[in-house]
Amino acid sequence: MSWFSTVPVVLACLVLLFAPGTLVLAALGLQRWSYVAVAPVLTVSLVAVTAIAAPYLGIGWSPLPVLVATMLASVLLFGVRLVRQRRSGSDAAPRARWALRRPAKADVVAAVGFLAGSAAIAWQLHRAFGRPENISQTFDNVFHLNAIRYILDSGNASSLTLSGMTSGDSPPYFYPAAWHGMTSLLVQVTGAQISVAVNVLNLCVAAAVWTAGCMFLARTVIGPNAYAVAAAGVLAAGFGSFPLLLLDFGVLYPNFLSVSLIPASLACVSMFFGVSDAPGSMGMARYILAPVAAIGVAIAHPNGLMSLLALSIPILVVSFIGFSLARYRGGHGHTGSLLMGAGLLGILGVVAVMWKYIRPPAAAATWLPFQTPGQAVGEILTNSAMQRPPAWAVSILLVAGVVVLCRRHKRIWLLGSFAVIAALFIVVSAGPTGWLRNTLTGVWYNDSYRLAALLPVAAVPLAAAGAGWLVGKLQHIWVTQRDSLRFLPGGLRKSRVMVTAVVPLVILAAVLVAQTIPLSASIQSAKVNYSTTPESALVSSDEMALIEELDSFVPADATIAVNPWTGGAMAFAIADRNTTSKHTLTTYTKATELLNDKLREASTDPAVCPAARADNVRYVLDFGTREVHGGNHGFQGLQIPDETPGFELLARHGEAKLFELTACS
Repeated sequence: MSWFSTVPVVLACLVLLFAPGTLVLAALGLQRWSYVAVAPVLTVSLVAVTAIAAPYLGIGWSPLPVLVATMLASVLLFGVRLVRQRRSGSDAAPRARWALRRPAKADVVAAVGFLAGSAAIAWQLHRAFGRPENISQTFDNVFHLNAIRYILDSGNASSLTLSGMTSGDSPPYFYPAAWHGMTSLLVQVTGAQISVAVNVLNLCVAAAVWTAGCMFLARTVIGPNAYAVAAAGVLAAGFGSFPLLLLDFGVLYPNFLSVSLIPASLACVSMFFGVSDAPGSMGMARYILAPVAAIGVAIAHPNGLMSLLALSIPILVVSFIGFSLARYRGGHGHTGSLLMGAGLLGILGVVAVMWKYIRPPAAAATWLPFQTPGQAVGEILTNSAMQRPPAWAVSILLVAGVVVLCRRHKRIWLLGSFAVIAALFIVVSAGPTGWLRNTLTGVWYNDSYRLAALLPVAAVPLAAAGAGWLVGKLQHIWVTQRDSLRFLPGGLRKSRVMVTAVVPLVILAAVLVAQTIPLSASIQSAKVNYSTTPESALVSSDEMALIEELDSFVPADATIAVNPWTGGAMAFAIADRNTTSKHTLTTYTKATELLNDKLREASTDPAVCPAARADNVRYVLDFGTREVHGGNHGFQGLQIPDETPGFELLARHGEAKLFELTACS
């Protein structure tokens, strides 16, 4: 399959990501183009909440309930805005605010930066994925792809029930399913293969959602500096630690989605507390966007919410200090400041409680530090987290951005946010194991990869501030010193276009080229994990060929016995055939446990056939003993020698074999 053939899927994905949220933004009366960056955050919130509510209403999962929820939310918000306007005595008709404004010059410059950055990310992921239908040959992908098939088959995308796929006879528990719900909608809308829909959604989220979010965050922090905002779009493509890292390691698709939503969400938080430069008049949207965004980030992945809270603490502190100083200078006394301080302490107390309880079990937070504190600091300064090649161009601009924001006290919270994540990364990657490390970073499984992915959230707008300052300086030099540039024609020296467009674009292009080289190692690392070869860790080329032929041998209503550690469980997602296991970490029923241990003894053990009939098991995929992590988890009952009585060999590719269970016919 070619990437060109996925263009309709890509377009449908962009509509799915941006259209519902844009309707909500229109209902709130937000006119500026930059607010479109918040639309995917609102979309994910709508999709995730609708998925949870739909089963209680007896509604199957499809685009229809999402459309209805979007229209209801939009009508409600528009109605509330209409009432507020009438009560305030405004004569302006709300309808006049539905249309987005005509793009200004600054919008055009920002669009150039967005297109450059998103195209760079799309090119990176195109190289990393290889072909549109390739799958990540990693441990967690067994669950993620099968969860999409489970949603399509069950008509239920709720985060409260998705874990029922692997919980056996035990009740389901909460699992963040926003990413899986979005992908399943894309499959339903386009009819694309699950593997294609996964890669297209991830590409669109990385190229469009992440890039636009970084630009919006830069706009709210730096202000209406078109070149700084455009630079944020370009710089969003310049980090090996995100978005590539979470699409390579793990794979951590839900975590990837939540981090992609954080820049725009953090901007909404800063607007909520009044420490940002909000584009245009916000009205009631100021107090609505941040809570709604937090819901989407939380259901995308709970540690995304905790990341947003950690990044927001400096916002609270700066907001409190600014409020207190304003009251002091206005001679209003200390009562208001004391009340505000009490509220701040209350919020921090709630965050502390959430920090204690919204985290994985300690047994799951097993990742260990791997470097010294000095190495961790060096990786932060050179933007080379997790031992990626240094990105010097980005680092230089980041240092310049730090200097610039130190002069803007109301925006200095971004430096605090960067310091918080940098400190957590040092602790998790280089700190001593023990109570303190578990307390601070256990929220992220003590996993350095997850915290490394958060560094660009604050680093991109910081570097963009540096780029905006640099462009301004060079423009000033050009204007004041252009007569000394005698090697240029006089008309060119005096050209306004040269000053306002060519110089900035040359700088942005140079940054884009300079950051491409360090990313080559990250792209190559991901490319290895997305390649299907005879030695692939999860599903080899022989095993994939057999899975793709299952439709010819296995009826749609039959169940196949599989060992998920060898990749057999991928038959559920790829071939749409039910399997006895759908993830490596599965709680099995007693019948399935018996089959895992003794199925090959079906002709001699009288307990096997009743267990097989209980799950309608009529076929076996034997992919040998090579497991995705190189271990040995048993499943001896599914290792079938060719001449085993009670089994008929139907198909074979190399060591990958498909048997029919004839002993229980």
